[in-house]
Amino acid sequence: MNNFVDFFLRIRNSKLFTGIVIAVILASAVYAGVTSYDIPPQYAYYIDLFNYGITVFFVIEIVIRMISERSLVKFFSDGWNIFDFLIVTISLVPISNVESIFVARLLRIIRVLRIITVVPAFRHIIDSLVKTIPRVGFIALLMFIFMYVWGAIGTMFFGPIDPAHWGNIGLALITLVQIATYDDWAAIMGEVIEVYPFAWIFFVSFIIINAVILLNMVIGVIVDVMMGGSGIDNLGNNNEKEDSTK
Repeated sequence: MNNFVDFFLRIRNSKLFTGIVIAVILASAVYAGVTSYDIPPQYAYYIDLFNYGITVFFVIEIVIRMISERSLVKFFSDGWNIFDFLIVTISLVPISNVESIFVARLLRIIRVLRIITVVPAFRHIIDSLVKTIPRVGFIALLMFIFMYVWGAIGTMFFGPIDPAHWGNIGLALITLVQIATYDDWAAIMGEVIEVYPFAWIFFVSFIIINAVILLNMVIGVIVDVMMGGSGIDNLGNNNEKEDSTK
């Protein structure tokens, strides 16, 4: 039994098998793109056959990985394995109506995301992004607070002048998001600067605080986690140590 499992374990860990899996996933991406066009009837059969081949390969691949883990509990304890299993399983559901066809096409596109589970570097990036959520969440909350304050101010001053952008707090927040992405923000400022010549202070200060300082803090946190550091946490720990030594 152990020899049987070791055989599949060697297959799973081989670079050749990994390369074939990546190639099939890329072929799946090509298939998803091809099916977005109107396919002549004489080629539709071969395209469907190609899709069936991809699906069968994914089933075989997931079975090999399940056997090589020696235990289903161990296999399903990994979130990435659950992700792969769900995508492969759902792709086996038969299609019977128009809505199901739409869902099936969507799943074929999502199936391309399986390359994340195959390439370790991609998994590292996603895992790092997940780890940044707590710290990035506080920065995002601070960004929203600044946006809400600037939005309320913009509604008070600019609402009567440019109601399309500042008519209420909802429109003001959407406008500030547009400004934060530098999307034609000068034109928005031009609508109100004729009445309020110093309105540029409002726009420039928002861009500096939200789009420059806070957004770069988000990037800094992500880079810190991806590099394996814990800058903010270490800073807090160092301060506690200094206090304890005094």
